[in-house]
Amino acid sequence: MTEFALTRKQVLQLADLAAKFPKATWFSLESESKNDIGESVTVKFTMFDPAKDFDTTVNITDSTVW
Repeated sequence: MTEFALTRKQVLQLADLAAKFPKATWFSLESESKNDIGESVTVKFTMFDPAKDFDTTVNITDSTVW
C-alpha cells in the first residue's frame, strides 16, 4: 500500500475537481519528490477522450507547508 498525506487545501481541490467534472469517474493521484523541498501532487483523470486512461492532469501541490 502506498500512503501519502494531503493538506486540507488539496482535499478541497479534489472535491472541486470532482464537482466541476462530473463525467470523470476515476481520479489518479501521483506524488513525486524531485528535490528536498517538498512533494508535488498531481491529479490525473479522463475528461475528453474515453479511449485514454488519462487526458487531463492538474497540479494540486500545496507549497505553503514546505
